[in-house]
Amino acid sequence: ADSRDAGAAAALNWRTLELQSSGLTGSVASRIELRTFPAAELQSSLVDAPQLKSPRQAGSRILELEVANSIRLLLGAGIDRRSRLWFNAGDGLPLQLMRVRQGNKPSWKLYRFGSRRVYRQRRQPADRAEMKQPAGRWSEVSESFYPLPDAEAECPVILESSQLLYLLSRPHTVPGDGSEALCVFDRQHVYRVDFRVLGRELLEVNYLQVESGQETRVKRTLEALHVTLTGRPLEEAAADGQPFSFLGLQGDIQLLLSDPGRIPLRVRGQVPGFGMIDLELVELTR
Repeated sequence: ADSRDAGAAAALNWRTLELQSSGLTGSVASRIELRTFPAAELQSSLVDAPQLKSPRQAGSRILELEVANSIRLLLGAGIDRRSRLWFNAGDGLPLQLMRVRQGNKPSWKLYRFGSRRVYRQRRQPADRAEMKQPAGRWSEVSESFYPLPDAEAECPVILESSQLLYLLSRPHTVPGDGSEALCVFDRQHVYRVDFRVLGRELLEVNYLQVESGQETRVKRTLEALHVTLTGRPLEEAAADGQPFSFLGLQGDIQLLLSDPGRIPLRVRGQVPGFGMIDLELVELTR
């Protein structure tokens, strides 16, 4: 696949995914939803950050990818994280990202993408009393800018990390032959992500499929494509020890995708404080 078309719109075999993992120490759940909007509906919600000089412009259609992660530890408090990414359906370029963390160390972050850098606004509660207020009333506010590399050869396109799931789910496209450069912005840095297809394997699945209001239990053995993705920062010294993150997972990520279909059946990675987990598909809506 041409990396310049890495984020462009394509029909997927899912609209929502629900994946879960449970073990002796607690449980992790992830819900992912993809929606399409006319640009006019969301244009007013795009932050005007004059300091960007050249903020990304919305195309005629915008895709919204929402990811909600929930971590419940048996011996500790729960943590909920939610992100909403808006990106152009045409060229795939990310426009704006909002991230909210509830529970321990709550925070609200907004990222607005420009052609040369990314603007971030961060809000945090100043005390326990403010923690009970909506994020818009939190008084600790900071602004930051993160440069995007001017390296056409190495990073012709820079996506946001959650778009990788959308990319991998496109039915007829799986990158990973090592000939393409794919770069993503994740939190504060740009990472180069290498894909590798390890082959195919059989996987027993058991999930609920909802289509046109009809529910079907899919419980059988499917052939799955085994893909790994590894992210490393473009500037090693600038990584600050932050590992690449994908859907709340860290480290080298393992995915099993139905073949054909490219439905994410299993995602494996590290959850800080939780260890290595396997997120298994439990429900899919078309």
